[in-house]
Amino acid sequence: MEAFKRLENEDENAYIWRVCDNKDLIGTWQDVCDLLNSELNHDYNESWYRKMYQSFMMMFDAIKSKYFDDEQIRKIEQKKQELIKERFRLNDERVAYNRALRNDARLESRLDKLEEAILDFGKEAYVSSPVKTIRSDNDLLVILSDLHIGQTFDSFGGKYNTDIAKQRLCKYLDEIIALRDIYNSENCYVSLQGDLISNSIHKTIAITNQENVIQQIKKASELVTMFVYELSKHFNKVVVTSVSGNHSRLDKKEDALKDERLDDIVIWYMNAALSGINNIELKTNNKDSTFAEMDIRGKKYINVHGDYDAFSKAGIASLSMMLGYFPYAITFGHLHTCAMQDEGGVKILRGGSLAGSGDDYTIQKRLPGNATQMVCVCTADGIKSYNVIELS
Repeated sequence: MEAFKRLENEDENAYIWRVCDNKDLIGTWQDVCDLLNSELNHDYNESWYRKMYQSFMMMFDAIKSKYFDDEQIRKIEQKKQELIKERFRLNDERVAYNRALRNDARLESRLDKLEEAILDFGKEAYVSSPVKTIRSDNDLLVILSDLHIGQTFDSFGGKYNTDIAKQRLCKYLDEIIALRDIYNSENCYVSLQGDLISNSIHKTIAITNQENVIQQIKKASELVTMFVYELSKHFNKVVVTSVSGNHSRLDKKEDALKDERLDDIVIWYMNAALSGINNIELKTNNKDSTFAEMDIRGKKYINVHGDYDAFSKAGIASLSMMLGYFPYAITFGHLHTCAMQDEGGVKILRGGSLAGSGDDYTIQKRLPGNATQMVCVCTADGIKSYNVIELS
């Protein structure tokens, strides 16, 4: 309201006129009254100022013909009409802005209540378990990529649905725990590589979805949260990073906003549900939604989905230039097949897919492949072993 402070040497009546004349910009007559009383040290009510302004206007209309010629009056009336239109426009904008604020407030209130409900549920469903302290020279890097929860197909190329996804996640857990026992691994670093849900942005995918998008998010949230929770029972510490995939965007590729991806809701749910588990750390402070950073025994690992970055020497160079440094390794998802290679001294790892092949897209594109995921054993010297886990 700085623009409506009383000016130096401004006459009181002139000031009252100026403020009242801009009432639509200030708000209600009560807002005008509060401002004028504060500036003029008065104690009038809003009716007093409103009636005084109306008297000003009546007097001006009565005497203007004596002091202005017809052309001047015409210009004044024209300016008055322009001001009235501007006031209506500003009033409409203010109404729309206030409506948006109310809607945002309601949404935030609902989200707060939902988060409280998830917190309460998490305290009952996920309880900290005593973990045997492990001391060793290695940790596990668990890549969890392209779950595509909600997709369903049954063809000569393969079969997949949410029940199968759950079975494969359980098998993956068993394989991870077996590796932990073999290598006596101390901590577990879980990289969620995106495309946790199938979504319905592509027509061919929407047709084969078993659940709608809301159901997909609920299922994915429950499955991924349980997966991480079970891991926490077997390691000193579980660290989780996450990037969003292209399947979770809200619109077609050309219209989608980079940071609006439904995978983020799964992480939000997990963060609330597992808040009571002391040895789980969810790293949600990414510099950007398209990549995440993790430090494993002094080595820098970067996680990307793969829709923005190429699994190639040129792709690694571009990403490293943007980061300002060359990481030790970069993990990918997106292409649904596991792969490992070295490009210019940077290890590049690609996780598989929980679904495997068999849907219309993979058949039409002639893309065979089993359901696979990847686990790496990491030491201070780097990656000790790569393990492709077959889940079909």
